[in-house]
Amino acid sequence: MHFKNFLLTTVFSTLLIINACKDKTEDPKPNNSTNCDSKNITVNVSIDSASKCSSNGKLAINVSGSTGFTYQLGTGSFQADSIFSDLAAGAYSITVKDFEGCTKTVNVTLPSSGVYGAKFTIVNNIITTKCNQICHTAGVGGATKGIFNTDCDIVSRKALIKTKAVDGTMGSLNSTEKQQITDWINAGGQITN
Repeated sequence: MHFKNFLLTTVFSTLLIINACKDKTEDPKPNNSTNCDSKNITVNVSIDSASKCSSNGKLAINVSGSTGFTYQLGTGSFQADSIFSDLAAGAYSITVKDFEGCTKTVNVTLPSSGVYGAKFTIVNNIITTKCNQICHTAGVGGATKGIFNTDCDIVSRKALIKTKAVDGTMGSLNSTEKQQITDWINAGGQITN
Protein backbone atom coordinates (compact mmCIF):
# COMPACT_ATOMS: atom_id res chain seq x y z
CA MET A 1 0.00 0.00 0.00
CA HIS A 2 2.86 2.42 0.86
CA PHE A 3 4.58 1.63 -2.41
CA LYS A 4 1.35 2.35 -4.31
CA ASN A 5 0.91 5.76 -2.58
CA PHE A 6 4.58 6.53 -3.21
CA LEU A 7 4.22 5.63 -6.87
CA LEU A 8 1.05 7.77 -7.28
CA THR A 9 2.67 10.73 -5.51
CA THR A 10 5.77 10.42 -7.70
CA VAL A 11 3.74 10.24 -10.91
CA PHE A 12 1.57 13.22 -9.85
CA SER A 13 4.62 15.30 -8.90
CA THR A 14 6.31 14.44 -12.19
CA LEU A 15 3.22 15.52 -14.13
CA LEU A 16 3.16 18.84 -12.28
CA ILE A 17 6.80 19.46 -13.13
CA ILE A 18 6.26 18.53 -16.78
CA ASN A 19 3.17 20.73 -17.03
CA ALA A 20 4.98 23.63 -15.37
CA CYS A 21 7.83 23.34 -17.86
CA LYS A 22 5.44 22.86 -20.76
CA ASP A 23 3.50 26.04 -19.87
CA LYS A 24 6.68 28.11 -19.91
CA THR A 25 7.92 26.85 -23.27
CA GLU A 26 4.59 27.12 -25.06
CA ASP A 27 3.68 30.66 -24.02
CA PRO A 28 3.05 32.84 -27.07
CA LYS A 29 5.60 35.56 -27.69
CA PRO A 30 4.88 38.45 -25.33
CA ASN A 31 4.15 41.84 -26.85
CA ASN A 32 7.69 43.19 -26.73
CA SER A 33 7.32 46.96 -26.94
CA THR A 34 10.93 47.35 -28.09
CA ASN A 35 10.25 44.93 -30.94
CA CYS A 36 7.02 46.75 -31.81
CA ASP A 37 8.70 50.15 -31.66
CA SER A 38 11.20 49.03 -34.29
CA LYS A 39 8.45 48.11 -36.76
CA ASN A 40 7.20 50.53 -39.38
CA ILE A 41 3.60 49.36 -39.79
CA THR A 42 1.84 51.34 -42.51
CA VAL A 43 -1.95 51.27 -42.87
CA ASN A 44 -3.69 52.37 -46.08
CA VAL A 45 -7.47 52.41 -46.32
CA SER A 46 -9.47 52.38 -49.56
CA ILE A 47 -12.88 53.97 -49.11
CA ASP A 48 -16.11 53.35 -51.01
CA SER A 49 -18.52 56.11 -49.98
CA ALA A 50 -21.93 55.31 -48.54
CA SER A 51 -25.02 56.57 -50.33
CA LYS A 52 -26.86 59.27 -48.41
CA CYS A 53 -28.93 57.70 -45.57
CA SER A 54 -27.72 54.19 -46.47
CA SER A 55 -25.32 51.68 -44.99
CA ASN A 56 -23.57 50.55 -48.13
CA GLY A 57 -20.08 52.01 -47.66
CA LYS A 58 -16.92 49.93 -47.53
CA LEU A 59 -13.45 50.20 -46.00
CA ALA A 60 -10.66 47.96 -47.38
CA ILE A 61 -7.42 47.88 -45.37
CA ASN A 62 -3.97 47.28 -46.84
CA VAL A 63 -1.09 46.93 -44.35
CA SER A 64 2.68 46.62 -44.68
CA GLY A 65 5.59 46.46 -42.26
CA SER A 66 4.89 43.04 -40.71
CA THR A 67 2.79 39.91 -41.28
CA GLY A 68 -0.10 37.93 -39.83
CA PHE A 69 -2.46 40.88 -39.48
CA THR A 70 -5.97 40.89 -38.02
CA TYR A 71 -8.30 43.87 -38.25
CA GLN A 72 -10.65 45.64 -35.84
CA LEU A 73 -13.30 48.26 -36.58
CA GLY A 74 -13.97 50.50 -33.58
CA THR A 75 -14.34 48.34 -30.47
CA GLY A 76 -15.48 45.25 -32.38
CA SER A 77 -13.70 41.92 -32.44
CA PHE A 78 -10.53 41.39 -34.44
CA GLN A 79 -11.13 39.53 -37.70
CA ALA A 80 -9.00 37.99 -40.43
CA ASP A 81 -10.89 39.79 -43.22
CA SER A 82 -9.41 43.16 -44.12
CA ILE A 83 -12.70 44.51 -45.55
CA PHE A 84 -15.54 46.10 -43.59
CA SER A 85 -18.80 46.47 -45.55
CA ASP A 86 -22.33 47.75 -45.05
CA LEU A 87 -21.17 50.91 -43.31
CA ALA A 88 -22.97 54.22 -42.98
CA ALA A 89 -21.15 57.50 -43.54
CA GLY A 90 -19.22 58.63 -40.48
CA ALA A 91 -15.95 58.51 -38.55
CA TYR A 92 -14.32 55.14 -37.89
CA SER A 93 -11.28 53.86 -36.00
CA ILE A 94 -9.37 50.92 -37.49
CA THR A 95 -6.79 48.93 -35.53
CA VAL A 96 -4.48 46.35 -37.11
CA LYS A 97 -2.55 43.77 -35.09
CA ASP A 98 0.32 41.61 -36.35
CA PHE A 99 1.38 38.09 -35.31
CA GLU A 100 3.39 39.44 -32.36
CA GLY A 101 0.53 41.56 -31.03
CA CYS A 102 1.94 44.86 -32.28
CA THR A 103 -0.86 47.26 -33.14
CA LYS A 104 -1.44 50.44 -35.09
CA THR A 105 -4.65 52.49 -35.12
CA VAL A 106 -5.81 54.95 -37.78
CA ASN A 107 -8.92 57.10 -37.97
CA VAL A 108 -10.84 57.51 -41.22
CA THR A 109 -13.98 59.29 -42.34
CA LEU A 110 -16.38 57.48 -44.63
CA PRO A 111 -18.17 60.17 -46.66
CA SER A 112 -21.65 60.01 -48.10
CA SER A 113 -22.19 60.35 -51.81
CA GLY A 114 -24.95 60.98 -54.27
CA VAL A 115 -26.98 63.94 -55.35
CA TYR A 116 -30.49 64.81 -54.32
CA GLY A 117 -32.97 63.30 -56.72
CA ALA A 118 -35.82 65.27 -58.26
CA LYS A 119 -38.53 63.11 -56.65
CA PHE A 120 -36.99 63.42 -53.17
CA THR A 121 -36.63 67.18 -53.58
CA ILE A 122 -40.38 67.44 -54.24
CA VAL A 123 -41.23 65.16 -51.27
CA ASN A 124 -38.86 67.06 -49.00
CA ASN A 125 -40.65 70.29 -49.94
CA ILE A 126 -44.05 68.71 -49.23
CA ILE A 127 -42.91 67.44 -45.82
CA THR A 128 -41.27 70.75 -44.94
CA THR A 129 -44.30 72.88 -45.82
CA LYS A 130 -47.05 70.54 -44.62
CA CYS A 131 -45.34 69.31 -41.45
CA ASN A 132 -44.90 72.81 -40.18
CA GLN A 133 -48.65 72.71 -39.72
CA ILE A 134 -49.57 69.07 -39.10
CA CYS A 135 -46.57 66.87 -38.16
CA HIS A 136 -44.03 66.61 -35.39
CA THR A 137 -41.14 68.72 -36.64
CA ALA A 138 -38.72 70.04 -34.04
CA GLY A 139 -41.37 70.68 -31.42
CA VAL A 140 -43.85 72.50 -33.68
CA GLY A 141 -47.41 72.39 -32.35
CA GLY A 142 -46.40 71.24 -28.88
CA ALA A 143 -44.58 68.11 -30.07
CA THR A 144 -41.82 67.11 -27.69
CA LYS A 145 -39.69 65.31 -30.29
CA GLY A 146 -39.43 65.95 -33.99
CA ILE A 147 -39.67 63.03 -36.38
CA PHE A 148 -38.72 64.86 -39.59
CA ASN A 149 -35.72 66.91 -38.51
CA THR A 150 -33.34 65.62 -41.19
CA ASP A 151 -33.53 64.35 -44.75
CA CYS A 152 -32.71 60.86 -43.47
CA ASP A 153 -35.74 61.05 -41.14
CA ILE A 154 -37.95 61.36 -44.22
CA VAL A 155 -36.24 58.39 -45.88
CA SER A 156 -36.41 56.19 -42.78
CA ARG A 157 -40.10 57.03 -42.20
CA LYS A 158 -41.33 56.68 -45.78
CA ALA A 159 -43.60 53.74 -44.85
CA LEU A 160 -45.16 55.82 -42.07
CA ILE A 161 -45.67 58.74 -44.45
CA LYS A 162 -47.35 56.43 -46.96
CA THR A 163 -49.59 54.77 -44.35
CA LYS A 164 -50.63 57.89 -42.47
CA ALA A 165 -50.55 60.76 -44.96
CA VAL A 166 -51.04 59.12 -48.36
CA ASP A 167 -53.27 56.10 -47.65
CA GLY A 168 -54.75 57.42 -44.41
CA THR A 169 -56.45 60.61 -43.42
CA MET A 170 -53.64 62.26 -41.46
CA GLY A 171 -52.53 65.54 -42.91
CA SER A 172 -53.90 67.79 -45.56
CA LEU A 173 -52.24 66.44 -48.68
CA ASN A 174 -53.98 66.93 -51.98
CA SER A 175 -54.13 64.16 -54.59
CA THR A 176 -51.12 65.55 -56.51
CA GLU A 177 -48.95 65.57 -53.37
CA LYS A 178 -50.05 62.04 -52.47
CA GLN A 179 -49.12 60.85 -55.95
CA GLN A 180 -45.71 62.59 -55.77
CA ILE A 181 -44.92 60.82 -52.49
CA THR A 182 -46.09 57.49 -53.96
CA ASP A 183 -43.94 58.01 -57.06
CA TRP A 184 -40.87 58.72 -54.89
CA ILE A 185 -41.46 55.60 -52.77
CA ASN A 186 -42.00 53.46 -55.88
CA ALA A 187 -38.74 54.81 -57.32
CA GLY A 188 -36.85 53.51 -54.26
CA GLY A 189 -37.65 56.07 -51.57
CA GLN A 190 -34.05 57.28 -51.20
CA ILE A 191 -32.55 60.77 -51.21
CA THR A 192 -31.05 60.06 -54.62
CA ASN A 193 -34.42 59.15 -56.21
